[in-house]
Amino acid sequence: MLRAFIYGLTILHLGPGFAFAVVAFGCDGIEPWLDTICQQDTFAAFIKLTLMAWAVMITALLLKIVIAKWINKMS
Repeated sequence: MLRAFIYGLTILHLGPGFAFAVVAFGCDGIEPWLDTICQQDTFAAFIKLTLMAWAVMITALLLKIVIAKWINKMS
């Protein structure tokens, strides 16, 4: 239960942290692949990046759970 709580808190805090880092430091024209995100309103970009980061982290966590169950079943 504690591990699930820590995973949840980690995902909830790292999503906005990643979005802030991209909006604050990546939108100064150095990275051309961020131009589509940086041309939007700052708050809209922050929300979209947060949701994308949460989706990636939740998908990775579910993949970790599935692989761990598969490995435990094999042994």
